[in-house]
Amino acid sequence: MLWAFFGMLIAIIVLNEVLFYYGDKKLSYGVQTDKNVYEIGEEITLTPVIENRKILSIPFLNVTEYYGEKFSESQNTYHLFVMPLQRITLEHKIYGKKRGLHTFDGAQLKMTDLLGFHNKFLEKAINQEVVILPRKEELRELILPFDSLHGAVSVKRWIVDDPLMLRGVREYTGRESQRYIHWPSSLKHQRLLVKQFDFTADKSAMVFLSTESSRPYWKDPDVQALEESIITARAVLEELMKEKIPAGFSSNGYNAKTDNGGVSFPPGLSPKNLEKYTMLLGKMGTMVSDSLENSLKKLSRNRSSFQVVVLIVPKVLKEHVLPINEFSKNGKLVLIAMREDHLTEISRNVRIYKGRDFLCS
Repeated sequence: MLWAFFGMLIAIIVLNEVLFYYGDKKLSYGVQTDKNVYEIGEEITLTPVIENRKILSIPFLNVTEYYGEKFSESQNTYHLFVMPLQRITLEHKIYGKKRGLHTFDGAQLKMTDLLGFHNKFLEKAINQEVVILPRKEELRELILPFDSLHGAVSVKRWIVDDPLMLRGVREYTGRESQRYIHWPSSLKHQRLLVKQFDFTADKSAMVFLSTESSRPYWKDPDVQALEESIITARAVLEELMKEKIPAGFSSNGYNAKTDNGGVSFPPGLSPKNLEKYTMLLGKMGTMVSDSLENSLKKLSRNRSSFQVVVLIVPKVLKEHVLPINEFSKNGKLVLIAMREDHLTEISRNVRIYKGRDFLCS
C-alpha cells in the first residue's frame, strides 16, 4: 500500500509539472469590442476570448485585464479552469468617462499548478483602440453673445443675415427703390448710385478649431478650455448639418498617435461627413501643427469657397488679435472663444460668442 501511495504521489507530481510546463503552450488570448466609437457613458461590450489548443488542461488560470483610469473600471479579474481544446468566450461591460483615443493597457495571465507550488505570469497586449466622442450638447447651452446676455444663438443668422449680398454699386435709373441708394458712393461721385446685389448661391460654412491656448503651445496649455472648444465644435457642426447648411471642418490640432498634422475638409452635407468630423474631434489631442496666424493665412487662399468661417478657440492670445481682425475683412467671421481674453480688441466686423462658463467665473 505504501508503494502504491508513493507511486500515486509521484504520478501526481509528474502530472502537475507537465501541466504547468505546457500550460502556456498553444494558449491564445484576445479581447474584442462590439464597435470602435462610443459616446461618453455609452456601454462598451468587451468580449475576452481564451482558447486552449492542446490536449492538456490548464487547472488554474487567473486573468486580470487593465483598462486604464479613463473608463468606469480600471481593471477586471476572473478565474478559469480551461479544459483541453476548449474555447471560452466571456462578456464584460464598461463605459468611457473621458473623450479621447484610448488603448486598453493590457492583461496579465497568471497560471498556478495543481499543488500550488509554482506560478507563471504572462503579459498580453490587448491591442484594441476605442474612440470616445466629445460630450454631446445643444449649442445654445454652450455659448452666448459676447456683447449681450440676451438673444438666441442661431447658425442660420451666421449664414443668412440678408438673402442678398452686395456686389458693388451702379448708376441709379429711377426704377430702383430709394432705400437701395448707396449714399457714401453717391456723395463721392456726385451722382446717385445704388447698391448692386448678388444672390447668395453658396450658403456654406467652414468650422475651424484652433487648439492653441498658449505660446509655446506645450507650455501651460489651458486643457479645460481646449476640451470645451472641442465640445463646442461638435455642437456647431451638428447644428449646421441640422439646418442643411453645408459645413467643412479644419483644425491645427491633431493626435500624434494617428496623425502627422492638422486636417481640412471642404463643405458638404453628407451624414458621413459629420461622422468623420466627430470622430476627428474624439481623437483630437493637444498637439498643434501650426500657429493660428499661419492657419488663417492658409484658410484665406480658399476663402471664396464658403460664405462664413466659424473660428472656435480655447482663448484669444495677444498674438491672435491682429490676424483675426485682418481675416475678418475678407468675409463673414464668427468667433467663439471659451475664455474672454482679448475679446474687446476684436473688430466689430466679427460676430463674437463666449462660453457660458464665463457667467460662473
